[in-house]
Amino acid sequence: MNANPVSTAESTHNLTLFVAGDAPRSQRARANLAAALARLGLDPATTREIDLTADPAQTLAFGIFATPALLRIRTAGEPEVLYGDLSEGPALERFLVLHEPRLDA
Repeated sequence: MNANPVSTAESTHNLTLFVAGDAPRSQRARANLAAALARLGLDPATTREIDLTADPAQTLAFGIFATPALLRIRTAGEPEVLYGDLSEGPALERFLVLHEPRLDA
């Protein structure tokens, strides 16, 4: 197990969506995140997904205590987490605004 998961996440992915299998809230979070990324012109390739039912150790590695959860690593390496099914559109978009890279960049 990686001793510093934040630096690993930062090196390849700015966003990590933590889900619990195909639970309804996890499905909604996936759909809501995909729609918001498309609306904002953000590249979905920088997003990864971790299924905590398949890899529960990641809850400890990343400090996640509920699903779904969207983790964003800021440039300085500071993590931020948004919990829930991401259905609160304005809050999700504010959370994503500083995310890079954009598709049109």
